[in-house]
Amino acid sequence: MKQLLYRLTLRQKIIVSFISIALVSVLSMNFLSSFYYSRTIQKDFYNVAETTTESLNHQIEIYFQQIAKSTYAMNAGVLMYSSVFLEQGDSSLIQDWLRDDSMSLEKRSMIKEILRKYISFNYPEIDNIYLMSLDRRVLPTYGASSDIQLSNQPWFSLPMSPQLEIIPTYYGEQLSFPVLAAAIPIFDVADTKISGRLVLQMRLTEIKNMIGNMRIGKTGYIFMVSSDGKIVHHPNTEWLASPIEETGLSWLSLDEPNSLQEWNGEKYLVSYSVSEVTGWKTIALVPLKEMATGLQIAQNSAVIVMALLILLIIISVPIMANRITRSMVHLKKAMEQLQTGDLSVRAPVTPERDEIQMLSLSFNRMAERLNQLVNTVYSMELKEVQMKLLQKEATIQALQNQINPHLLYNTLDIIKSIAFLEGVPRIERMAENLGSLYRFTAKLEQSEISLTEELEHLKKYLEIIHVRYTKHFESKVYVDDKYLNASIIKLSLQPIVENAIKYAVEPKNGKAAVIVSAYPEASDLIIEIGDNGMGIKPDILQNLKERLSSITHQPNHGMKAYDSLGLINVHNRLVLFYGKSYGIEIHSFPGKGTVVSVRIPFKRKDNIS
Repeated sequence: MKQLLYRLTLRQKIIVSFISIALVSVLSMNFLSSFYYSRTIQKDFYNVAETTTESLNHQIEIYFQQIAKSTYAMNAGVLMYSSVFLEQGDSSLIQDWLRDDSMSLEKRSMIKEILRKYISFNYPEIDNIYLMSLDRRVLPTYGASSDIQLSNQPWFSLPMSPQLEIIPTYYGEQLSFPVLAAAIPIFDVADTKISGRLVLQMRLTEIKNMIGNMRIGKTGYIFMVSSDGKIVHHPNTEWLASPIEETGLSWLSLDEPNSLQEWNGEKYLVSYSVSEVTGWKTIALVPLKEMATGLQIAQNSAVIVMALLILLIIISVPIMANRITRSMVHLKKAMEQLQTGDLSVRAPVTPERDEIQMLSLSFNRMAERLNQLVNTVYSMELKEVQMKLLQKEATIQALQNQINPHLLYNTLDIIKSIAFLEGVPRIERMAENLGSLYRFTAKLEQSEISLTEELEHLKKYLEIIHVRYTKHFESKVYVDDKYLNASIIKLSLQPIVENAIKYAVEPKNGKAAVIVSAYPEASDLIIEIGDNGMGIKPDILQNLKERLSSITHQPNHGMKAYDSLGLINVHNRLVLFYGKSYGIEIHSFPGKGTVVSVRIPFKRKDNIS
């Protein structure tokens, strides 16, 4: 694709760009309108569906609660006392049967007649009524089914509960159509304890009447599912009382109250609410396309607009592009001539003042001065770079020479020999260490060494100080072995330790300590030299920090003849060699001591980072 674009002329690129922008704009508009329109449709559907399903749940809850309330007086015997059985004392026939099974057939028939009169008469959808005791005796209102025959009914094995329970759709005894049941608790009038239950087996006609022929869209509908996943009500009666997984709705997920689900390549809007009394889910299901008919119209309109835009661009853009690119084509030809070395070429200029004409004027001025710039600028920059390199090398070498004087280590060898002959081992050791130090400093050919070498010569210097202050002076070098291969400018640590000896150890007559440690920080290595001297006075410390800062931004500036060895010299060399991010930093605490931090790149001497 890139190679194809490279081959296009500017005029062709303008045409392609305009068409691409038009396509992207229309497609983006189509996508955004589709996206937000779909979200709005879903939101509106969820709001309507939630209101509808909650209303249906509420109606069904009221329906079952009213049925249950209509039986309370009858179950307690109040209705019977005011009529036929007023003379039989303070207990109804229903209460008597629940307590004792030894009741005559006549009285049992009277109980059935009472149940039919006060319940079935008011609720014609009731198919049968069962009076059930705590010991699982059952008295059916219609028919003469035994307890064994009724034991396979879903309400038979339910534990006795003081709450109204609704048994979802099932196929009743010897019935070819589905029913549901309401289990109403009965309480003993003597001690108010539960003594049995009244089971009302009902057809689904009332629920069908409540839902009616309610539709959402052309094919959308509302149905109910019990808490155990069985279908309570559905337009397809063949699915009633069946687990939802065994029906054509097995793809449906009811994990979220509102969701957009897909089945067989078609998207469906799903929303449900749960009844607090029955625990059933009343579900509204409708295909998305039926709720989004306006979306297809918008998409078709977008396609028409896109086609008109492309047609307009194909006609108008080539004319405009030709006018715009004419001057650029002339400028391109002039540049090609200039590229061949013809510095006399000039681009044509018209009275117009657009950007292309300004570019042509600039090109002409550039051509006039190009020969001079080509001959001078390159040579000047080359000389400047060479001068800077030479200056930097000379400065580093000069600073190195400041701390690398040729010492009289031959004389120290003689002193060492005399001390050996005279039997003075301390002087012998001191002369040996001092001679080793000066031989180390006299090596000018190597400016960067490993941290191991630097620490070895630092330890020799500290041995000399221990000879001077035998009793009280202490020194420790805590550097992990994994840092010993790091590279460092030669004699970066010894001058700092020497400075600590001069200003921290000597004033306290050797009763002080110097500690050297190291730790990594990001890709750098920090080496700290700390002492417990009297610290640096605030004014002197401030002056030191200002000079270090000045050298960081302008190496060599701030260096004076009397600096000689020391902090300023070390910092200047580190900045010159490693860059402005490196060098030393001073922290001093009056009366407690001073810590000098040396920051160097954490690179090994063997170039392994």
